Amino acid sequence: MTHRSRHTGFLEILAGKGLALGFIAGLLVFVMACSQTDTEDSTKKRNRELILPVQIGKVIFKDIVDEINSVGNVVAEQRVVITSEVEGRLKSIPVEEGSRVKEGQVLALIDLRDFRLQVEQLQAERISVRKEYEKTLSGLRPEEQEKLQAQVQADQSSYDLAVKEHRRMEQLVLDGVVSQSLLDEANDKVARAQETLRSSKAALSAGAKSREEDILQSKSNLDSITKKLEMAQLNLSKAIIKAPFEGVIISKRIEVGAYAGAGTPILEMIGSSKLKAVLEIPQSYRGKLEKTSRIDFKVDELGLGFVMDENLKQRMRVIPDASIFSGNIKVQVELPGHLNNLFPGLTLEARLQFETRRQVKHVPSISLVIGENGTVVYVVDKGHAKLVPVRAFKERDGLVEIDDFTHQLTRDTQLIQRGSGAVFPGVKVLLTNPEPQAEPPFNAAEKGKSRSEGGPRGT
Repeated sequence: MTHRSRHTGFLEILAGKGLALGFIAGLLVFVMACSQTDTEDSTKKRNRELILPVQIGKVIFKDIVDEINSVGNVVAEQRVVITSEVEGRLKSIPVEEGSRVKEGQVLALIDLRDFRLQVEQLQAERISVRKEYEKTLSGLRPEEQEKLQAQVQADQSSYDLAVKEHRRMEQLVLDGVVSQSLLDEANDKVARAQETLRSSKAALSAGAKSREEDILQSKSNLDSITKKLEMAQLNLSKAIIKAPFEGVIISKRIEVGAYAGAGTPILEMIGSSKLKAVLEIPQSYRGKLEKTSRIDFKVDELGLGFVMDENLKQRMRVIPDASIFSGNIKVQVELPGHLNNLFPGLTLEARLQFETRRQVKHVPSISLVIGENGTVVYVVDKGHAKLVPVRAFKERDGLVEIDDFTHQLTRDTQLIQRGSGAVFPGVKVLLTNPEPQAEPPFNAAEKGKSRSEGGPRGT
C-alpha cells in the first residue's frame, strides 16, 4: 500500500468516528433537555401544591400586672404555753377554755401558804439584822459606854494603888525592914494593874465606834437577808400566774389539785390583739414581694372579703425556711386590726398583685408551635412563612406572654394563627383574612368561643 492510500484510509476512519460522536452528543443534549423540562414541570407542580391557606392575626401589646394566688391561714401574732415557775400544788384555775382574758388577769393560783410563811420569816429576820447593822455603825449604847467608863476608872484606881504599894515596898527594902520578895510581888501587882487598865481603856474606845471589819460583816449579813427576802417575794408573785398579754385561752394542760413543778405547762393561749395571715408562695416570687401593690383576701367561712393596699412592705415578713417538699416560702402578712370577726385557724385565699409591666408582647395561644426548634411562631414575609423563635410564659384569656428575644415581632407583623401547625419555613401561604382584627376574637368565626381553649401545640 502506498503512502497516499494509507492517508486516505485514515481519513475515512476518522469520518466514521465523527459521525458516531455527533450522534452521541445529540442524544445527550436531547436527554438533558427532556430532564430539565421534567424538573421544571415537577417544581411548578410542587409549588402549586405547597401554597397553604392560613389565617393571620396581630401581635398584642398589653400592660401586665403580675399576680399570684395563694391559700393560707389566720394565725395569732403571739402564741404561748404558760408554765409554772415555782413548785407547789395547783389551787385554782379561774378561767375556762375559749375565755378572752386581758393582760395581767389571774389565770391560775398555786398554794400560797408556804411562800407567804417564808416571806414573813425573812422579813422578821431582816428587821433583826438591820438593827445589828445600825448598832455596829453607831457603836455601844450610852449605858454600856458608861459601864465601860466606870470600869476604866476602877482599873485606874487599882493601878494607882499598886504603884503606891510598890513605892512603899521599895523604901522598906532599902531600910531593911522587908525582904526583896515582897518588892517583887509589888512589881507584879503594878504590871497586872497596868494591863487591866489598858484593856478597859481599849474596850471603852471600841465601844465608841465599831471596827471596820465588823461593819462590813454586818452589812454583808443584811444584804444576804435582803436578797433572800426579795427572792421569796418574787416566788410568791410567781405563784399567782397572770396573762402576759390580751388573748384567748385555748387549752388547759393540768387539773386543779395536781402538783406543779417548775416548768409544768398550765395553760395555752394566743394573742387576740394582732392577727396575721400566713401564705405559701413559690420561691421565685421572693424578689417581687417588696413590689407588692395590693392583696385581695377572701374568707369563705365568713363570707368576708377585704383588700390591703397600704404599707404592705412594713406589714409583710418572709419566714426564712422554705418547704423541703415544695420549695415554697411562707409569708406573714399583718392583718388590719378592725377586722374583729377574724380569729386564728381560719382558712383564707389571697391574690397578691405586684408591679405593672408596660406593653408586654402577647400572641394568641393558637399561634404557638412547639417542635424540634423549640417554641416558635410563624409570620408572613413576602408571601412566605418565616419561623420566629420565642419563649412562652403564662397564658391569660387565650393570649400567651412571650419573649421575642430576636426582636422580629412588631405591631405590623402578620402572625400566622390558623394553619401555623402545618406551615414550615419558606412555604408559600395564602391569606384567608387579609384584614385581621387587632384584639381577640380575631374573626367572626371565633365570636362566643372561649379563648382559653387554645394552647401551644406540637407539630
